[in-house]
Amino acid sequence: MKPISLLSVLMLTSSLTASAQLKMPGVKWSDAYSFDAYTDMKIDFFAKGNELMRTFNYKTWYNAGETGIQRVNEVLNIPEGNFMVIMDAPQKGSDIQTIFDMKNTTAVQIFGSDNPEPMYNAGGFKYPSGDEIKKLELVATDETRTIAGHLCKKYTYIYKKIFGEAWITREVKLPNDFGIFRAAKMSALHNTLSEEGFVMEMTSEDSRGGKTVMTTLSVGNKGKITVELPKSKMGTALNKVSYFTF
Repeated sequence: MKPISLLSVLMLTSSLTASAQLKMPGVKWSDAYSFDAYTDMKIDFFAKGNELMRTFNYKTWYNAGETGIQRVNEVLNIPEGNFMVIMDAPQKGSDIQTIFDMKNTTAVQIFGSDNPEPMYNAGGFKYPSGDEIKKLELVATDETRTIAGHLCKKYTYIYKKIFGEAWITREVKLPNDFGIFRAAKMSALHNTLSEEGFVMEMTSEDSRGGKTVMTTLSVGNKGKITVELPKSKMGTALNKVSYFTF
């Protein structure tokens, strides 16, 4: 399970409260972003013995468009329009909002978004190519189940010492980057699937007994949200990273 964070990226600014900051050339973003639909999800972390340790709630906001879905780049299998992932952490001050500006290839992150004074950072990203595109091979089963009102089929997988299952539906026409699969990419060890469809639930276990269960609660929810970004408080990252490491 990878955190949606840029903590591993060196930040260029030394003080987020300074009135003037040095900016990396080519890192561009808008003053505000607005969205009108969202997917609601949760992620449960279990210790050995199936003991629930903590739960994170996620929302992914996007713009639905006239057809109720967002266009997808057929080559890279990623959204063409902007979207935002909100991680609601159990601890105060740990929430993270990540806005993906697909046109400018920039990810804007707001750390501690539930604090009076959050930390802002913008970093460029690059799309994968060649060997960077890693497909997780799924094995189909005959099991079916309804999750959040959508009929799903069960698949299993093994990736090195990690194993689990994925419940996929063909009834939801959204890219998987709007769902729990983004949170399950495990730091870009895999970034696409061998089967088509939208992942409604995914379980990952390791040889030590730890388990993560990621569940879609609802899709296609209507709403309105606008995030305004203060230029004076925005820091920028030095280096571009792979789109799938966010």
